[in-house]
Amino acid sequence: MIVAVVLIQILALGHFFLSLVALMNDSLSGFIILLVLGLFWEGLFIHFVRQMIKEKSVKIEEPQPADAMEWAENLYDDHGLNYSGACEQYCRQHGKKEEELTKEEKDIVWEYAYDDFTYLLMWIIENDFYQPSADFDEDGARDARAYVAKIKRREINPTAYLNGNDGIFLEDEIKKEARAFVIGYYKGPYMDELRKFSKDTLHAELHGFPFRFEDYDAFKAHIDAAYEAYVKKLES
Repeated sequence: MIVAVVLIQILALGHFFLSLVALMNDSLSGFIILLVLGLFWEGLFIHFVRQMIKEKSVKIEEPQPADAMEWAENLYDDHGLNYSGACEQYCRQHGKKEEELTKEEKDIVWEYAYDDFTYLLMWIIENDFYQPSADFDEDGARDARAYVAKIKRREINPTAYLNGNDGIFLEDEIKKEARAFVIGYYKGPYMDELRKFSKDTLHAELHGFPFRFEDYDAFKAHIDAAYEAYVKKLES
């Protein structure tokens, strides 16, 4: 396209030049003919240049596909922020100082730190609503699936998954069919229900108890009920 436009401009300039030569040689008819041809080629040149500018503008302004523009948002992002408070509670419960804790005890403290999300994460995994994030590379996705498979078989608990991801869980790690529910429930009644459950059933404060599958089994009825109500509302 660019080569053609350059050639057209050369033709226009050539005819303008020849029209001047004809005028200087007192050839009025030749001047008029060559001038008209020059104007024709110049008009064609302007048309193609405008077309090129328009196409370039469209390419620049054209929105990229949504998948290419979207970045997965964090649904849960701890980064160890709750560890200090959880450690204080653990040490108070067991009459210890932080520097005295063994590695095994520190692992339990992490269960305390993440207990504001592990029940919900377990529910997501148990109900097959988990999927690796689009932000994960191939190795990351494979590792995530391996963690999730072990958690679903209850060989390890959900704390291990959060530890392996720096305390971060992304929104698009939830399949679309349940994503809106989980986000709304987590940012809505979930935390109040969890605090009440921990106080009434576990006799502990939030970030003051480890993850146990039997406790999760007792609490998950709250999540099931909320999800059932969500599905019924969609169907009505």
